[in-house]
Amino acid sequence: MREKEPSTDLYLCRHGETDFPLDRIYCDEREDPPLNENGRRQAEALAQGLAGEGLAAVYASPVARARQTAEAVAATAGCEVILVPELVERRFGVWEGLTFDQIQAGDPDGFRAWKADQAGYAPADGETVHQLAERVCPAIEAILARHPGERIAVVSHVGPLRVYLARTLGLPLARYRWLTLDYASATRLDVGRGQRNLRYLNRVFYGYLNR
Repeated sequence: MREKEPSTDLYLCRHGETDFPLDRIYCDEREDPPLNENGRRQAEALAQGLAGEGLAAVYASPVARARQTAEAVAATAGCEVILVPELVERRFGVWEGLTFDQIQAGDPDGFRAWKADQAGYAPADGETVHQLAERVCPAIEAILARHPGERIAVVSHVGPLRVYLARTLGLPLARYRWLTLDYASATRLDVGRGQRNLRYLNRVFYGYLNR
């Protein structure tokens, strides 16, 4: 009889909603928007949804929206949030803080190049999706190595979580946007030495908002 390989249960969680305009590219260092009221409720719903999972540790991007979401999860789990700078959102360099219309008007060649190759193109001082993966994936692998056989949560942003999932599941990084991750969602991977099993993708717990 084959012995079952022990695994680490990894919960990849996106932060809750903010009031930052959806037609702009984030600039965390300048603005770092916190969760709005709905985002705080989403974070609490996520925390309640994961409350019975027995999390041993909660890691997070250090920016406000991710940190606040992680704090809700950690409070329910009875542990502290560990901040990991490598988990921040993709850098867009000179485009950060601009609307998409402003980018298209001010840098039409760059905008067209980005739309043609969203994984391989980066504006000045920004990151490609490939560079994002080289930053994020080793950080999450290091976290996994600290917690063999345990259950842990990583709270980050849609970009970092998508590229890690794409790499883990063997998807081309050019297809990373195929993975839908809603606000305050959880995606579970069971990670062992020789296997990685996707247990569920983009699970939300908004039903807890009405309790």
